[in-house]
Amino acid sequence: MPDAEDGRAVPLSAESLDHGTNVLVAGEPFTGKREVMLELLDTPDRGAILATTKRSAARLQQSFDRRYDASEWDLRFVDCVSKGRSVEDVRETETVRYVSDPGDLTGIGIELSGFMQDFYHRDDLERARLGFDSLSPVLMYADLRRVYQFLHVITGRIASSGFSGVFTLDTVRGNRESAQQLMQVFDALVEVRETDDAEELRVRGGDFGPKSWTEF
Repeated sequence: MPDAEDGRAVPLSAESLDHGTNVLVAGEPFTGKREVMLELLDTPDRGAILATTKRSAARLQQSFDRRYDASEWDLRFVDCVSKGRSVEDVRETETVRYVSDPGDLTGIGIELSGFMQDFYHRDDLERARLGFDSLSPVLMYADLRRVYQFLHVITGRIASSGFSGVFTLDTVRGNRESAQQLMQVFDALVEVRETDDAEELRVRGGDFGPKSWTEF
């Protein structure tokens, strides 16, 4: 979805997403899944960890800024893009960490777990959220078994911490079977599709959005 679309209204209730819940947002490419993910990151604690495998941390923050007042948030980023491209400043900071590519599951896991541990020990971030955009490049670098094991560990840590996680995935012809297997580690699914008139979504396994196809 073009960046200009970021920030539009999405018919989901982020406050109704239970603590410890992990959500998969799945659909064809360019169907607004990133917007859905950002909508579900909304939390009164204003704390979020974002992993990005398609765009740089700086570009993902731009999308975030179009939806929220980032000055009110405590954000952390795990950038799986910039280091491999070697075209942007990749100096790590307290809020941004870099891994070599989307296939470095060990590196991604270490950085995400480190940020989660930092947030967990803070009294003001009891309901922090984690967004992962997207699992599709990860599946191009790593086999399904490794990705499943990685997600099993990360979603388990999210659940045990009382946070919530939202992961996006492109469901193209070649990986729909993979998506079905990965769904086993998630508590809920948001399906997204494009029709002739608009994009629509529906929720399966949760009470934070419409059960039938709804335009957004």
